[in-house]
Amino acid sequence: MTPETIGRYEIQSEIGRGGMATVYLAYDPNFRRKVAIKLVSVNLQENPVFRARFEREAHLIALIEHPAIVPVYDFGEQQQQPYLVMRYMAGGSLSGKIAGKIMPLDEAIRIIEQIAPALDAVHAQGVVHRDLKPGNILFDDFGNAAIADFGIAHLSEATVDLTGSALIGTPAYMSPEQVRGESELDGRSDIYALGVILFEMLTGQGPFRATTPMSVALKHLTEPIPSILTLRPELPFEVELVLNKALAKDRDMRYASASEMVSGLRDISIPTTPLIQPPAADATPQPPPPSPVSQAAPGAPRATAKPPKRAQSGAGSFIKVASITGISLMLLLFCGLGLLAIVWFGLSTPSGPPPVPTEPVAQPAFTTVPLPTPEPPPTDSAEILFADNFLDDQTLWPVVEDEGGRYAYEADGYHIFVADYDSAFWVRTDEAFDDASFYVDARPVTRTDGYYGLICRASEQNDYYYFIIRSNGSYVIGKYQSGQFQNLLGDDWLSSAAIQPGVQPNRLRADCAGDTLRFYANDILLAEVSDRSFTFGNGGLLVASLDEQGFEVVFNNFLVTRPAQ
Repeated sequence: MTPETIGRYEIQSEIGRGGMATVYLAYDPNFRRKVAIKLVSVNLQENPVFRARFEREAHLIALIEHPAIVPVYDFGEQQQQPYLVMRYMAGGSLSGKIAGKIMPLDEAIRIIEQIAPALDAVHAQGVVHRDLKPGNILFDDFGNAAIADFGIAHLSEATVDLTGSALIGTPAYMSPEQVRGESELDGRSDIYALGVILFEMLTGQGPFRATTPMSVALKHLTEPIPSILTLRPELPFEVELVLNKALAKDRDMRYASASEMVSGLRDISIPTTPLIQPPAADATPQPPPPSPVSQAAPGAPRATAKPPKRAQSGAGSFIKVASITGISLMLLLFCGLGLLAIVWFGLSTPSGPPPVPTEPVAQPAFTTVPLPTPEPPPTDSAEILFADNFLDDQTLWPVVEDEGGRYAYEADGYHIFVADYDSAFWVRTDEAFDDASFYVDARPVTRTDGYYGLICRASEQNDYYYFIIRSNGSYVIGKYQSGQFQNLLGDDWLSSAAIQPGVQPNRLRADCAGDTLRFYANDILLAEVSDRSFTFGNGGLLVASLDEQGFEVVFNNFLVTRPAQ
């Protein structure tokens, strides 16, 4: 039953209820303003220890001053129940803003930016929130965020003897050390909760779900944080790097402060991809996939290739092919003679996966493939057909730079940089193979979006198979034939935890044996497919940019062996 008054405050309505307290909207006749009153569900007669704790904590909370902390105006008792009087935040809570929806990245970062300095300020005073969650992040009339309920979770320690529970906080947002019941907590527990909140803002759900709160808490203790890119693959991969650090099981591996976490978020390039909301609550979540490698649109114009760049060594020469960005029909008419001349010299139109559509396209589900047992790397007994570490002989691969990008030897390996959005470069060996396994170590240099990988059985007509991975941890096996692109795994990219996202290195392997094509990442088989289109040709490397700032990859240890029988 809603009381008419609490202290001098006139109750207008109930605006929230939780396990430990009920919140009321009230009117303060002395200052003629609306306030929020939190009536704590503790009977002071039954728990006399709480009274002293409450007064001490209430004084401490009232002394905390920061623009991003909801101020406490007053405290007292109502019929043996303690209460706190706080500023009324008319904009509601973050939990109301989320409500199963996903939030644009820039808006989520803005909220984290607003509350991070407040967390740092109280942590510097030795105060830990202990129960940071969307329901405790409130907004004023202007949309500014502030944190409420500092000290409430700490107060609940005095009720442990009544409840029989030693877990202080909300299980969905509790750090591993809170789940373990450690008594000595510091601000890094709040950093962990802040990471969970960021995950929820961006996906509409927490990283872990289970049938009971205790099961959720145990998952925070024992299970790895799922990749956010499987739910929002269009997000920059740096988001996952920030979350991995904020949600580290070992608090020594987390950000030392909330401001340090904000610094990591500010380094992220915000994408302009339209936001796609998740399905209804009764449907199985199906996050949007990245744009698939699929057949080019019928009648799409084809780009002309630039003149070939040959390496100095005839025994190991490679060919550079220009970007695949489209050109107009008028440009094709003007360049027709040039195109014929290039074909006469041995090059046709450039190859590579097609550009990503600029308009949003409805796609099938983004599929995560379970991790199988790792495959052993090639042994010394494997028949080596070709090998290059890109460090000893620096004449086998082209060294070229123009406005579209560059191929270059550097101290750490062979670099391919694609400067133009939706463009791809590839190089191939002069030597051709029928059945072979291709290996390479590859690592993105730039924190931008793109894909990279291996090609095999490239013909003089520039038909070939491609095996590519993307910065967000997804992959495709496909073929380019007669000017058409085809994804051999279906209509969408697939995702695997075997692929290290972002700027982490990956060991790639492509087997082209008979009509069987296999793709491996870090010795894990990603996929196997059969196709009889090509039986012989060159192997090589491919890099494409999906970012206006370009995309660069460094390669090491290119190896071709006879495939295992």
